[in-house]
Amino acid sequence: MRDRDETDLVRALRGAADDAPEPVGDLPTAISERRRRRSRRRARSVLAAAAVLVVIGGGTAVARDVFPSGGGEGVSITGVAADPSFPAADPSEATGETPEVSVDPVTEVWPKAVSTIPAKTADGWKYRPITGLSATELLLTAESSFEKAGRLEVYDTAARKSTVLAEMPAPPGVKGYFAQDVEVGADSIAWWGETPNNRDEWADFWVVPRTGGTARQIGEVTGAQAHVERIGVTADSVFWSVRAGGVYRMPLAGGSPEYVTGTDGLHLLSWPWAFDVANGREGEDRDRNQTKLFNLETGQTVAVNAPDGARGLRCGPVWCFGASGDETVVQRTDGSDRRPLPGLSGSGGYTPLAGRFGFFGLSGLTGRDAAGEEIEDVHAPLAAVYDPVTGRTAGVGKRNPSGGGSIGTGISSSPTSIIYWDEDRRQVEECKMEDSSSAPGSAPSGAPLPTGKTRVCSTTEKGGGKELTVVNLLAVPPAE
Repeated sequence: MRDRDETDLVRALRGAADDAPEPVGDLPTAISERRRRRSRRRARSVLAAAAVLVVIGGGTAVARDVFPSGGGEGVSITGVAADPSFPAADPSEATGETPEVSVDPVTEVWPKAVSTIPAKTADGWKYRPITGLSATELLLTAESSFEKAGRLEVYDTAARKSTVLAEMPAPPGVKGYFAQDVEVGADSIAWWGETPNNRDEWADFWVVPRTGGTARQIGEVTGAQAHVERIGVTADSVFWSVRAGGVYRMPLAGGSPEYVTGTDGLHLLSWPWAFDVANGREGEDRDRNQTKLFNLETGQTVAVNAPDGARGLRCGPVWCFGASGDETVVQRTDGSDRRPLPGLSGSGGYTPLAGRFGFFGLSGLTGRDAAGEEIEDVHAPLAAVYDPVTGRTAGVGKRNPSGGGSIGTGISSSPTSIIYWDEDRRQVEECKMEDSSSAPGSAPSGAPLPTGKTRVCSTTEKGGGKELTVVNLLAVPPAE
């Protein structure tokens, strides 16, 4: 699982306290199991503090001469020399000069893609973005409590109003049920659910017409088939891949699950495409390069040409992102149009959003104070979206005065088209003095307990909760 800081721990424990029953037996084991079973959704959930680590902790590039006054001037990211294993992407690399990536505010780069939406419904439930349905329609879940989705809604950013699409009920008699990832098909919207606080291996699938209506449970699965990773939906079936690899299908009309022949070791990306590395960011597959894409409809295989020294290469049908040395790189699946992206950190994962865009942390951003000394620029964007078609990079998110910040991506099963954040939410560190003997982690196991007072700090989120700023990449024209 991804690295975590105190904010993640506090959030995870708070979420567990909100939703979980009293644990039986070993508490750390129970929390660890729940976190493992829900890691994919939580890793992408809104305001993920891991994004803070990506922004302020990773990478090798530094942004110089950023404007501390802020105000949308953009920043110029100066990168280190490119990895010699990659062909020069521009004349500056060939001559040994340091390349630059220009990061302009997303409101200037793609103004039509940016909108604000209410953070809550009229009845007080919290919105969580899923993905875009069109350039002006956002699919959202409405949650009655932490990650407890109760209905699907569509928010029209042009008309600035929401419409209830469907309720998301729990199956009768199933306790501790949570709906998980949602997938949008041409005709239908599907999702799956499980009971993550239990140790049972069980999951179910639901479907509703894309135009809305009454949701219908398709069926249930148990055992290894319930280790759902991603789902896809067609006119007549729901498909899903499991964490160990392999794809299954079940008719929308109901029936028994069927294994899709020839999908050993494959994992769904976005219907109809599957690839040969596990989804998520756990285990040995994190740094393993993707080698192919497989079309489940046609049987077509697209080979991925990964260069020497690359790691973690992840591809959509056209574009790939990965790493080489300390740099992030982009290329087409056949290896052409390869170029480094100095200053962009891919620690949060490389799979292209909406099949095209890279989403990265910005590392080591600095500005200068009145005396000319370097300081962290609190007005610089928190992260960046890179478009390989045009080469433009848009800054997204709002950095806290303390230097941190939080940002999230939509919770669709396929790579989402939505990035969002709360402009008014901030992270606050609070510290207090406690007896050393009671402070967490104050002594190794079996060692004598220390005495005296020690300073214990935790980070919490405050403010916000009124509006979300949303970037919908479906509103970016194909040629821009």
